This record gives sequence, structure tokens and C-alpha cells, in this order.
Amino acid sequence: MSENKHVVNKSNHFDRVKTYISSKKFKLILLQVLSSLILLAMFLASITPVRYQLTVGMVPTMTIIATKDVVDEVTTERNRREAADNVQPIYVYKEGVTDQVLNKLETIHNQMVSVLMYAQTLEDYSIDKKYTPDELSYASGILTAIELREFQLNSLLHISKENLDTLFTTLRDTIKNTMQSNVTQGQEVTAINSIMQIIGYKTDVNTLQNIAHPILRAVMMPNMIINEEATEKARAQAMEAVDDVVYKQGQNIVVKGEGRIKENQIRMLASLGLLSSDKTDYATYLGGILLFAAVILLMHMLLYRITKNMQHPGRYLLVIHLVMIVSYALCTIAKAIHLNYLAPLLLTGMLLSVTIGINASLVANLSLGILVAFGLSVGGQSTTSDIVYVLCSSLLAGSVCSILLKDNIQRARILLIGALGALMSFLVILGIGIMVSSTIAVVMPIALYSLGGSVLSVLLCLGLQPMLEWAFNLPTQSRLLDLCNPTQPLLHQLVTEAPGTYHHSLIIANLAEACAERIGANPLLARAGGYYHDIGKLKRPLYFKENQIGIGNVHDESSPAMSAAIITAHIRDGLAMAKQHRLPPELQDIISQHHGNSLVQYFYAKAQESGEEVNPEDYRYAGKPPESKEAAIVMLCDTVEAAIRTLKSPTKDDIKDFVLKLIQDKMKDRQLINSSLSVRDLHLIADTCANVLYGVFHERIEYPDQQRRKKTARELLGLSKSGQSTKEAK
Repeated sequence: MSENKHVVNKSNHFDRVKTYISSKKFKLILLQVLSSLILLAMFLASITPVRYQLTVGMVPTMTIIATKDVVDEVTTERNRREAADNVQPIYVYKEGVTDQVLNKLETIHNQMVSVLMYAQTLEDYSIDKKYTPDELSYASGILTAIELREFQLNSLLHISKENLDTLFTTLRDTIKNTMQSNVTQGQEVTAINSIMQIIGYKTDVNTLQNIAHPILRAVMMPNMIINEEATEKARAQAMEAVDDVVYKQGQNIVVKGEGRIKENQIRMLASLGLLSSDKTDYATYLGGILLFAAVILLMHMLLYRITKNMQHPGRYLLVIHLVMIVSYALCTIAKAIHLNYLAPLLLTGMLLSVTIGINASLVANLSLGILVAFGLSVGGQSTTSDIVYVLCSSLLAGSVCSILLKDNIQRARILLIGALGALMSFLVILGIGIMVSSTIAVVMPIALYSLGGSVLSVLLCLGLQPMLEWAFNLPTQSRLLDLCNPTQPLLHQLVTEAPGTYHHSLIIANLAEACAERIGANPLLARAGGYYHDIGKLKRPLYFKENQIGIGNVHDESSPAMSAAIITAHIRDGLAMAKQHRLPPELQDIISQHHGNSLVQYFYAKAQESGEEVNPEDYRYAGKPPESKEAAIVMLCDTVEAAIRTLKSPTKDDIKDFVLKLIQDKMKDRQLINSSLSVRDLHLIADTCANVLYGVFHERIEYPDQQRRKKTARELLGLSKSGQSTKEAK
């Protein structure tokens, strides 16, 4: 039992998923996700930086600017090293160094005296003796505090003790004086040379060079020692004080034909991700994805509010995304050919305004304007000012065009408004350029290119609007105006084959247009709905009272059920004709909904008179209650026009009260439940209908001449006021 229940629950879950996948809501979500992914792929592709194949030593064949601020690390590091090298070492005095030097000097003196004493112990000792290698080696072993070469050792062995003592006395005094003046670390050689010069006046050259010099090199030590910690700190501070060498965004890094490419330029280009050997710049893509997500999320939130009450939101969302994708693709092409400002920035706002409406147009223009501004400027040879130019131009000029093209009827008006948008785009960029640039010469070419891009937007809008109207069967203002032309095939057929229905439709069209304009609905859609709502009567025109001119009522020979079936069939027949002639879905909705699922009262009552049990559902229209304001308006106007004929010489208040009663009846029958009409809207509709219909029913004033002609005519015919002949009256 439990297993069967689990199987049933699993089956129900699968059915719910399957139902959701086939639902309109899921399809709308899927449409938006797929469209957003396409836009995202195009956006990421557009911000991918252009990469160059460059090496050190090449002669540049193109000028490359910094796409963002970049540090010249090579030059900066060189400047810092130079600053550190220029820092003077910091010295500290070291106590006891002089004593160490003098003590070592005394040690060397004693060892050298010992060497002379050793020489004197040799049997063949003389001042000019030539010493054997063994003797020299032995003598060298006595000198542990100093190392002398062979020729230096020979010089020592040939000097007398008196001269040696004199030399050390001189050295001791001179070294002591020198150490008192301080010997800095690294300056030992300078101190030795100074001492050599001082004692050189009292010492022969051989002794000076071969004995004194080695002694000084062995004993001299600095008493001013470099403070490594303090010196390194000073060098670090000097390096930190050196500012980075920065190439600002828009500044030339490499200039075509100038010099050869250097290491610092290669390093900067690599830092910007502009070399073909570079790794992927994930930071750029991450930032792009975050920006795109924020913009698209805002766009979908706004579009949801705009389209949630539409009957065909999928079609409108598809058009919106298609226009955005096409516009972005064209902007990307402009970037690829290095003519960024020739991009058709106004196309989205203009095209959507004349096809979908102002609300969707403003939302799409805002969203695409942000994406295009960064897409054209990031990853290419552009600057931050380019982002500002593109963003302001697209948002301001695009919004102005969207607003001015609202409810546009004539296609030629696109040219005028497009010219105004182009001028505004030119002035916006020129104004911003003057504020941030030093010369007009710099910004004027940009403004002129922007002007050209706006003109391109106008031409593309004129070319793409009819294509979108045809491809998606859109009820644009110009399309509806064309459909209201009496020369349209269906209307012409209505005039010739069902003139009564055409006259009725003409009145409904006028009423519906006035009501729609009064409550802020679409007047042209309501008018077209009035024209076409009864085209299904063309199938059997003589079965409808308004076309039964000069003949009897054919329903007298039919049963109520048959008559009701024929009457209600005009909805189905009209919908079939509308689809055959490819009328917009919004008009098809008006045709199918203008009676809702209301009851055919006359034939239902006639069927009840027979005494048989009658199912009211058999006498209802097969449609559904109106789901748009325009469809509800046509329903009310159709009801009012048919019923108002029963009134005899009504006043305006009588007509309004009667219309309100008819509206209440429709509300009780729940025919207006989906129309989104407010109570205020219904009162405005009633008032408008009363104003229009009163003009039809008002009594004409008879002028005196008209009364005289009537009297003369009666006398000639021999009629009395009652209409009887005078003879009969007598």
C-alpha cells in the first residue's frame, strides 16, 4: 500500500513538473533567460581586450593607448633604486677602534723586529744578503699579524732596526692623528693614502711602498661604522617617497613608428592584458558579469510590471529582447571597425517606442544604454570620458525620442523626431566635451560621429519597423491606422455585403475610440476593434437584424436553439477570418471577447416560452470575458448601441443612467471581472457614451421654411394633420 502511494506521489510530482514546463510562465522565464544569456555573451565579447603580438625591440606599427590607469613598473623601480642609491649612509662612532689599531700596529712592530733579529742570527748575514726560499719562509712564519709578499719580505730583511723603529714611530703618530679625525667605513683607502702622503716625506720610497703600505692596510679600521638599520630605513623612505610613474587612461603607451618597443612598455601592456601571450583577465569578466546582472535584473523587474497585465507578454518580450540584441550587435560592429560613436545608440528607444510602447522603450533604452556605454569603452582604445559620452547620449537623446514617438501614427514623423534626437546627441557630447576637454577640436569629431550614428538609428528604425510589424503582427499605431482604412479587404467586404453591420461597426468604432481616449487606453486599438468586432457576420449577414432590409426576419422560421447557434457562431467565424487576414492578436482578442460568455437573452427567453426545460449554457457565447480595457470598451459600446435604440427622445441624463444600468448588468454577469477597468473608468465610459449618443438622438429644430413646405405638401396631397385624406375626414 505504501509503495503504491509512493508511486502515485511520484507520478503526481512528474505531472506537476510537466505541466509547469508547458505553462506560459515557464516559457516566458525561458525566453528571458535565453535572451539574457545571448546579451551576456555579446557583452563579454565586446569587453574582451584587443591583444597585440609585440616584443622588445620591435618598431610599433600601431598606436596603443592605456585602457585604464597603469603603472610603469620598470621606470618606477629604476627611479626608486636611484633614490635609494642617493641616500648617504648613516654612521655611528665606534669606541676603542683607535686602541685596536695601535695595538695591532705594535704587534706587527714586534713581529718585524723579531724577523730582523732572526736575520742577524744567520751566519752569512749582511745588509745585502740574498735570502733563500727556506729562510724567507721561516721569516714569513714569524709574521702572523701581517702577510707580506716575497719582495716585501726582502725589503723588510734589508732595513735596519733603527729605520724600522723610526717608521713605526712615524706611523703611530700619524695613525693616531688620523683616527682622531675619524675614519668612516668605506673610506679606509682614502685614510691610508692620506697617511702615505704624510709619512712619504720622511720615508724612502722602497720602505714606503713595500713595508709601510702593507702595514697600513693590515691595521687601519674605521671608527665611523655604517648603521645598517638606520641606513636601510632611510633608503626605504626615499623609495617610498618616489611616486609611481602612471600612464593615465587614454595616454599613448606605444606610438606608431616612434622608436622601438621597450621593456617598460611591454610590462604595461601585459598589465593591461593587451598582449596575445597574456592570461585571461578574469577581473574584467567578473566585473562585467556583476554589472550585467544588476542591469538585467532591474530591467526584468520593470518589464514584469509593464507586461504582467498584457494578454500576449511573450510576443512583446521577444520583440524587446530581439531589438536589444540587434542594437547591441550593431554597436559591437561599430566598435570592431573603430567607429564607436557611429553606433546606432538611439535605435532601441525609437524602434520599441513605435512598436511596443513608451514604457518598454524607456526601460530597454536605459538598460542597453548602460551596457553599450561600457561595452564600447572597455577592452578597446577608449577612455572613461567615452563611457560618459555614450551613456549620456544614449540615455538623454534616446529617452527624448522614445517620449516624442509615443503613439506615433505617421512613419514620416520618425524622421523629424530622429533629427531632433540626433541634434540633442550632438549637443550633449559637445557640451560634455567642452566641460572636460581643453579644445573643441578634440570633441568635435566625436560629436559629429555621434550625429551620424543618430541618423543611422533613424534609417534603421524606418527600415526595421515594418519588418517587426509583419514578423510579429504588432498592433502599432501606424498599422492600426492602416487597418482602419475602409479600403481594407474585410472592411470593404463589410460595406458591400453587410452594410447594416458596417454602419453599426462605424458607430461602435467612434464610441470606443472616444471612451478609450477618455480613460487613457489605446484609442486606435479600440477604434479598430470597433470596426472588426463583427466581421464574423459576413458568413451569414441576413441572420442579423441590421442587415434585414426589405425582407422578413429569417429567425421566424428557425428554432431558438438554431438561431442562438447561428448568432453565437459569428464570434468563431470572425476569429477565423481575422486569422486568415492576419489581424493582430489584440484585435483577434477583441473579436473573440466582445460578447464574453454572456447569454443570448432574446432567444433564451423565446426558448423558455415554449415551456420546455432550457439549459442556459446552450445559449451563451463561447468566448471569455474581456481581458483588456479595449476589449471591454468594445463590449460595453456594442451593448449600449444596440440597447439605446429602445429609448424615445432621451435626455443626456437618461442616456447616462441607461448606460450605467447596462454596465451594472455586465458587472453582475461577471463580464468585466478581467478587464482591469476601475469604477472611475466605468463612470467616464458612461459619461462619454452619453455625450456621443446624445448627439445622435437629439431633436432637430424645424425652421419656419420647413414647416411651410410640410403644410403645402399636405394640402397638395389632401391630408389632414392626422394623416387622413380630407375627403375621408369629411
